[in-house]
Amino acid sequence: MEDLQAILDLMFEPDQEVCVSNTQWAYHSIPQTSILSGEVTLVSPNQKVGIQKVKTEELTLLCINAAKGFRKDGNITSCRTFLFELDVGSLKSQIDYVKTLNLPTSASIYSGNKSIHFLVVLEEPLDLATYRKIYQWALNIGTLFDQNCKNPSRSVRIPGVIRSDTGKKQTLIELKSRVKLENFMTWLNKYPHLRPKEREERKSLTSENSYDNLSEWFKKQLRDGIDFSGGRNKTWFNLACDLAKSRYSELEALEILEQYFVEENSFKYREFETTIKSAFTYMANKV
Repeated sequence: MEDLQAILDLMFEPDQEVCVSNTQWAYHSIPQTSILSGEVTLVSPNQKVGIQKVKTEELTLLCINAAKGFRKDGNITSCRTFLFELDVGSLKSQIDYVKTLNLPTSASIYSGNKSIHFLVVLEEPLDLATYRKIYQWALNIGTLFDQNCKNPSRSVRIPGVIRSDTGKKQTLIELKSRVKLENFMTWLNKYPHLRPKEREERKSLTSENSYDNLSEWFKKQLRDGIDFSGGRNKTWFNLACDLAKSRYSELEALEILEQYFVEENSFKYREFETTIKSAFTYMANKV
């Protein structure tokens, strides 16, 4: 509990709501006091998943930025934390890699599996556009980092608890302090050639208009519960195609659809993710 309190104090202001989970799925935000009360109520966006009450020590994941509502990019209220994760090499080599980069980290947490989660928590939050640009810049520098970890609603492993799928303890390795933006920018500016190119801002693809472009079949599936009588792969594929046709990005599609995905032994998240990717590849080739 002490490690969890320390991480909350590092990453958030006391009055901010946060999203926690006992699985990889998204739940509604709650006050931090609720997390530390001993018992937590988890509300899923999937109506087929009932409201759960779990013990604090059963929580394994924490959204890296404050949110208001279900865990997704559009509900993030403050962008100040960056997550960097390595899935390659030994744990020692991962730590050595970050030291070699001289990345100004605020904390590092052993995931309870094969990786260490490194956090950079800024003293002051950024606007979303600046946050995304800086995140991509840092990932361009740290090429061994998971390149998919660049949206503000990602989750970090909560230290001090046992990870259910491995039976290993998620451990706080190092806890420092928030990072001054000027210090983070000094680090980034050592690599000016890796700075993302400026591009014209496009209209948000998650606007009400783009939702209106989705088929009535798609809306009914999400409203009434997804019907898999035609096959799980085919159904997820068709849902993703509908999002692609309405000009959502692949990342946005994953963010939307994973809220309704329930993992089974015969259908793992990786297969679900591959199906979504295949749908976007199919639609891109179709144009």
